Amino acid sequence: MKDQSQSLTFDLTEFLPFQMSVIASNLFGQVMEDAGFQVPEWRIMMTLPTHQPCSSHDLCILTAMDAARVSRAQRRLEDLDMISVIRDKSDRRRLVVRLSEKGMVEVTRLRSAAHAAESKMLDALGPEDRAQLKTAVSGLYERL
Repeated sequence: MKDQSQSLTFDLTEFLPFQMSVIASNLFGQVMEDAGFQVPEWRIMMTLPTHQPCSSHDLCILTAMDAARVSRAQRRLEDLDMISVIRDKSDRRRLVVRLSEKGMVEVTRLRSAAHAAESKMLDALGPEDRAQLKTAVSGLYERL
């Protein structure tokens, strides 16, 4: 009879999605914390510069988040005066989201911090490993 403890063994530290999440949190978590943002808010802020004006529905797709998370993050960002959310005049069911001036300033700062965090991570790798990592992660992302 097979030992059941063997089939129940799972080392979280060897689980690649967990490793990737921990790496991302450790590299960029402090930047978001200093800015007072959580992941959903950060995703919206970083998506808007190239996709505004943007509907709430489109933000769900672009940020890979469900409607409830997007709605909560939008409310918080609106309370912080980072974004404006208005009803579309042609379709009253549709909410249109834009960065405010304050939000645009914050995005510039966040973009710089994001690039610095990414560089810090990639600087630990040689050029070949860096290229392979980017290729592998891009391939996984595109399959989602």
